Amino acid sequence: MNSESRICKNCEKGFTIEPEDFSFYKKLGVPPPSWCSNCRFIRKLTFLNERSLYKRVCGRCQAPTISMYDTEAPFPVWCVKCHIKDDWDGRDYERDYDFSRNFFEQFQDLKNLTPHRALEQNEKNGEGCEYANFCFRCKNVYLSFLTVGDSENIKYSRCFLRNNKNCLDSLIVQDNDRGYELVQAIGNYNSSFLIESDQCIESHFLYDCSNCLNCSMSSNLRNKSYAFRNKQLSKEEYQKAITALSLGKYEGQLRAKEEFADMAKKAIHKYAHIKNSVNTVGDFIENSKNAYHCYALVDSENVKNIFLGVSSLRDSQDLILAGRLEECYEFTSGGRGGSRIVLSFSCGGGSRNLFYCYGCRTCSDCFGCVSLDKKQYCIFNRQYSKEEYENLVPKIIKHMDEIPYIDKIGRKYTFGEYFPTELSSFAYNETIAFEEYPMTRERVLSSGYKWKDLETKSYASTFKSRQLPDDIKDVKDSICDEIIECPNQGQIETQCTSAYRILPDELSFYRQMNLPIPRYCPNCRYHQRLVWKNPFHFYERECMCELSNHDHDGKCTNAFETMYAPNRPEKIYCKECYQKEVY
Repeated sequence: MNSESRICKNCEKGFTIEPEDFSFYKKLGVPPPSWCSNCRFIRKLTFLNERSLYKRVCGRCQAPTISMYDTEAPFPVWCVKCHIKDDWDGRDYERDYDFSRNFFEQFQDLKNLTPHRALEQNEKNGEGCEYANFCFRCKNVYLSFLTVGDSENIKYSRCFLRNNKNCLDSLIVQDNDRGYELVQAIGNYNSSFLIESDQCIESHFLYDCSNCLNCSMSSNLRNKSYAFRNKQLSKEEYQKAITALSLGKYEGQLRAKEEFADMAKKAIHKYAHIKNSVNTVGDFIENSKNAYHCYALVDSENVKNIFLGVSSLRDSQDLILAGRLEECYEFTSGGRGGSRIVLSFSCGGGSRNLFYCYGCRTCSDCFGCVSLDKKQYCIFNRQYSKEEYENLVPKIIKHMDEIPYIDKIGRKYTFGEYFPTELSSFAYNETIAFEEYPMTRERVLSSGYKWKDLETKSYASTFKSRQLPDDIKDVKDSICDEIIECPNQGQIETQCTSAYRILPDELSFYRQMNLPIPRYCPNCRYHQRLVWKNPFHFYERECMCELSNHDHDGKCTNAFETMYAPNRPEKIYCKECYQKEVY
């Protein structure tokens, strides 16, 4: 079988289906996609709300709870404790399949009947996670999202992959302790403002540095101590230099951040971070094989189009926030073991052979089900025998092709397409789609997505951020009693909360780390931090190295795929030129 060029039915741009892709689709029993991989990615993201939280009451116990669903959600929303209990059965909401209506409309009816878990959490969290979404096996996590694997004492952060402690305002990290403003960083201690750096101690404002001790304002360092602005200093000289930065003062930190941003742009940027991997295209990938267009992936093989794959994926394509899975396709959020989870959302716990399922755990052989636990041979939450199930599913698949769902701008959904975006519980600007691909309200609506005018924040601030003491040493404990006004005053683009508070343990952290009180609310700080992360999109580029000592005449001609867009100002090097210059 040869590769085929096709036109995406969403963006109308061309894309290619390779021979191995056709074999993969045939193995899973699904047709080839009609949307390109980029449009499929955005479509799945529109179902993924991590950071938009609302106050409401549990639909079962009536206790106040925090939820990712607002009070206008058309379905019951239960707190995590009620939803986890095994004293209710999702089959109580069963429905017959109606061959006079299309599948997706019926699925939405079932989804609107069935209780939803207020937050994506499980029973393995410790105390203090009431304001954390997508949080598993963690403790004391506050206003942080996608934190997994024994992390604790985390605030205002996102994507903590494992074993992080005492970290604030960080993004995509693992194995860090006492960290502030870390981005794509691993194994650091007592450090702040580290970008793409690992195994650094007592260091600040580093870009792409590794195994450094007491280093600051530097880039592309390896195995250094007491380096400042990429110059080697004595211990005494370094202490004078770092003291002169005045990082405990807000004005000093602001000057350092401006200098650091300019320095990082001028640093050498490796086209991708790939370790111990072969035949791989992507970024931040370790110990993997045959991985194409993947981001944040570990111990995986034969995978394609994976975003935040976490670990141990095999023979799978088009996954988001997934780990420990085999033979899965078009699946968002889930894992913990399982196989053949297809065209589904938030399923896991060893599930297998699921099609078009939503929030099902430890289930097998289910089609079009919502919020089931430990069930088999169910369709629309109704229990069938094995023989009945196997006879009915092919008829439903045929019916999905005969009576497709057509959305409000004319896009057609037959069997093999992911859930239509119109079925999402969230508006575009509530989801990760808005972060990866920001669009104006007008463009969002014209593209067939939903938009939510976010609620107006009306906190009565008691303190202006400009009134905060410049030096952390001058901040009194009474600051924890104040409501501080954010300078952005409710901008929708950043989901600005207009005001924020400083918690007592947060103040203690700033004092221990000699950090000034932040001047913006956590949401605004998060969006400022996103500039360090490339959007999930790949570009064909050539190495920008022109150095004569790198075994090439003139400019290097090595080509590669990278997540750095061609209009970015950074110097992007291939693997060979990067290693010769940095190591």
